[in-house]
Amino acid sequence: MHGAAAGGLGQLLGVPIQELNSNRDPLFGGGAPEPLPRYLSDLFQQIRSYQQNMPGGLTVGLVFDGDSDRIAAVDGQGNFLSSQILIPILIDHLATHRGFTGEIVKTISGSNLIPLIAKMHNLSVHETPIGYKYIADRMLETPVLLGGEESGGIGYGNHIPERDALLSALYVLEAIVQSGMDLSDLYQKLQEKTGFTAAYDRIDLPLASMEVRSRLLEQLKTQTPQEIAGAEVLNCLSIDGYKFQLADQSWLLIRFSGTEPVLRLYSEAATLERVHQILGWAKDWAA
Repeated sequence: MHGAAAGGLGQLLGVPIQELNSNRDPLFGGGAPEPLPRYLSDLFQQIRSYQQNMPGGLTVGLVFDGDSDRIAAVDGQGNFLSSQILIPILIDHLATHRGFTGEIVKTISGSNLIPLIAKMHNLSVHETPIGYKYIADRMLETPVLLGGEESGGIGYGNHIPERDALLSALYVLEAIVQSGMDLSDLYQKLQEKTGFTAAYDRIDLPLASMEVRSRLLEQLKTQTPQEIAGAEVLNCLSIDGYKFQLADQSWLLIRFSGTEPVLRLYSEAATLERVHQILGWAKDWAA
């Protein structure tokens, strides 16, 4: 993304790396320096083109944000993989192939697959509010294997209490090489092992004013939903916004920006269609 990671993998691995957007650009190519699909059309095209010419070969795209603390990936078919997918893969790889131990730290918006993978390896899980500072604080308190957030920041207890996308990239490459599998195949294998299938999405919803924000927040406190998008609410976690765990194993997180009239909505469910049903319910509720 025209930032600090440029040239990094090539130096670490000592082999040529095909890089996109490796030139320094303070305007980041006219977009934001974030590891998100809407900024990655060139990468998607490159990988799909490569697969047409070299079918069956293992291929991966690695995406770094501007200051190289957040990571995402693209699989061999050109599908975007967020840290919601990479974190379970990394936990399984590091516990299985490197024998790493320690607590898994996830934010409230992290995938429900994360604690299932941790349980497979007899690892405890600690959940924090959103923001890597909470993960970093936990890493200073107790032995941690990995701490990660849904926006792409991942750190490791054997390293420093901070995010490091280049180290994450090395571990992702190691997982691919040692397994001989595409990233999406690795993820599918973990879903099959746990019996848990997940899709995820989030939206930021502008509100008319801070007064509307205050009214919605008060409504959540006094009239907490007992049913969401046709599913019963099993429990509500309020360490950061309101996270509703639903009877069909899906969840909805409603958070408010502290500085502007914006509602942040997050959801995970068995299918992307169900995710969008839940997010649609939340948008209707806010309206």
